[in-house]
Amino acid sequence: MEDRLGDLLRENDVLYGLTCRDATATDIELMAQAGYHVVWIDLEHGPQSAAKAISLGRMATHLGMIALVRILELSRTHVQRLLDGGIQMLNLPDVSDAEEAAEFVRLGKYPPLGQRGVSSTSAGTGFSLGADPRRVLERANETTRLMVMFEGDRAYENRESILAVDGIDVVTVGPMDWSIGLGLFGQEADAYLAPKIDNLLEDIRDAGKTATMSVSSPEAAMRYRKMGVRIFFLGVDVAMKREMLAGAIRPFKPQPLPR
Repeated sequence: MEDRLGDLLRENDVLYGLTCRDATATDIELMAQAGYHVVWIDLEHGPQSAAKAISLGRMATHLGMIALVRILELSRTHVQRLLDGGIQMLNLPDVSDAEEAAEFVRLGKYPPLGQRGVSSTSAGTGFSLGADPRRVLERANETTRLMVMFEGDRAYENRESILAVDGIDVVTVGPMDWSIGLGLFGQEADAYLAPKIDNLLEDIRDAGKTATMSVSSPEAAMRYRKMGVRIFFLGVDVAMKREMLAGAIRPFKPQPLPR
């Protein structure tokens, strides 16, 4: 069981990923060719099944990347099936407090850190517990990365206790749900969230967790890198495909005649 995220972070100053809500095998191959490191498979906002996520995630792993799957909600059904299928990173959306984060660890880590159920033939443990099950399960805990997503004021207020939960490895921010949930848009949303996001990123760094952010420009990435962010997500597959398709046909469409 390779520590895929740890290896990638040791080999690269920053990692780049893409949020995938309707990915195909070809998309995953093209991402690997282009030099992406992280494939974020979004089950919360996409139609893909857990089985499809596992298939795409294992393909990403064999191509040298790592798959991150955002689960629909916190439950053993969603957590264990994906981890047993070989997914090394899971993302819990809209964490609210330390109790939720601790429950995520309970479901996602083997004893003594958690209470994840043990299978002797899962992809998550290389299909075997071998001659030393204790060491295999310890190694599985080391290579399984659990990520929480801050998407509201309640989580922000509880950030210190959430970040103190042992077993939470990676942290990110969901500014869209956060701002829209408060009825804020545009510049008003930016003005409200910007200082909170900055404070949160500093706290993530001080807690020794890995921070990720979605960015829309190299300038934003550079700014966040100075604050300790190591993983950047550069867009959503569906939006990228929409823009590519629209851009390809636009020059061929009839243009309005000058008046």
